[in-house]
Amino acid sequence: MKEREVVIVDYARSAFGKLGGGLRELSASEIAGEVIKGLVQKTKIQERAFVDSAIVGCAHGCSKTQAVARYAALYAGLPYETSATFVEMQCGSSIMALNQAVWKIKADMAEIVICGGTECHSQHPAFMSTTTPPYKELAPICYDKGLTPIQERDIPMICVSDKIAKLCGISRTECDEFALRSQERLQAGYQNGTIGPEILPITMPATRKTAERVIDQDEFPRPDTTFEGLSRLRPIYPDGVTTAGNASGLNDGAAFMLVMTAEKAAELGYEPIARWVTCAHVGYYEDLMGLAPCYSNLKAMKHAGLGLDDIDVIECNEAFAAQNLGVICQMEKESGRTINQAKWNPNGGAIAVGHPNGASGARITIFAMRQLEKTGGRYGMISACCGGGLGATTIIENLKR
Repeated sequence: MKEREVVIVDYARSAFGKLGGGLRELSASEIAGEVIKGLVQKTKIQERAFVDSAIVGCAHGCSKTQAVARYAALYAGLPYETSATFVEMQCGSSIMALNQAVWKIKADMAEIVICGGTECHSQHPAFMSTTTPPYKELAPICYDKGLTPIQERDIPMICVSDKIAKLCGISRTECDEFALRSQERLQAGYQNGTIGPEILPITMPATRKTAERVIDQDEFPRPDTTFEGLSRLRPIYPDGVTTAGNASGLNDGAAFMLVMTAEKAAELGYEPIARWVTCAHVGYYEDLMGLAPCYSNLKAMKHAGLGLDDIDVIECNEAFAAQNLGVICQMEKESGRTINQAKWNPNGGAIAVGHPNGASGARITIFAMRQLEKTGGRYGMISACCGGGLGATTIIENLKR
C-alpha cells in the first residue's frame, strides 16, 4: 500500500496571556476548546467532512477536568463520535500531538485530525492561589516529586540552564543578547505581518467587576526591552547567567492545526500549507535536558536525508537563552557545521511571546510555517527540550513555495 502523505491545511492559536492575565478565568481545556472551535469555524471543516480525532497536548493538566482532550473537543462543538486523546511530553506535548496525529493517519486509522496543545499556568494548582479567587495566599506546591526519580539529577530547570552555560562556556552577555534579539525579532514579526494574523480572538464575558473583553494580542512581550535593562537584572541563582529577562515565562494559551491526508485535502478543496516530513524523539540526561533537541534534531535530519544547509527555518523552543545557545553550540560540535543564526527563531521565541508549555510546540510549528511562506524556504525544523530529559523534533516542508 502506498504510504499516505500527511499535510497541514490550516492552524490557529490564541493570544498568549500573562500569568494572571486576560485568560486566567479559563481552564486549559476551555482555552483549547475556544481555539479548536475557532479553527473549525475558520476552515468550515465540519461542513465538509467528519473530524476523526482531536489530539491535545498539555504539560500540567487541567484545573477543571481530568479529561483534558475530550472536554476540549466537546467544548469546541465537535460531535461525540470524534475521539479525543490527551498527550503529555512536557514542553514537547504539542509536537508529540502533531506526530501522533500523523502516525494515526499514516496507519489508516484516521483521515482528519485536529492536533495541538494548551496550558493555563494561571489555573495550575501550584499557582492557583496567586491568581484565582477565593485563594489569597500561596497554596502548598502540589507535586511531591519532580521529573525524575534519580534525586541527584532532579534539579530546577533554572539550574539546568546555568549548568548548560558552564558546560558550553556561555556568558551572561551572550544570554542577554539572545533575549534582546528574541524580543526585537518578535516585534519585527508583528510589524511586518508575519506574526499576529494566526491569532483567534477570545471574548471574555463581562462580570460584575469587568466589562466584556476581547483577548487578541499577546500579553507577555516587552517591546521596550534594552540590553542595559537586561544586564541590570540579578541572576536567579548566584554565579548563574539565568535571569527573569533571558528566560521564558509562565503563560496561558493554546495552538492547534488541522491535518489530513493530501488526497483528502484535494478532495475537500483545501490548499495544504505544509507536508509532514519526519520526526525524532530522544532521551537525555535529566540535569542537562535542555540540550536534548540537539540530538533529536540531528536524528530527524538523518532520517530525512537532510543537512543543516537544507533547513531554512529552525524553531527551537526558548526555555532559556542559555539552553538555546547550548543547543546551537552542541549541534555545531556534533555536526562540524556552523549554524546560521538568522534561521534560528527568526520571529523570536518563548522568551518574548511566552511559554504555555503544552501549546508551545504547536506555536513554533505555526511560526515556522508562516516564516517559510513569507521567505519561500522549503524545510522547517521544530524542536523542544522536555522536562525529565527528552527532546522532540518535527521537520516540515513548505507547500506554499
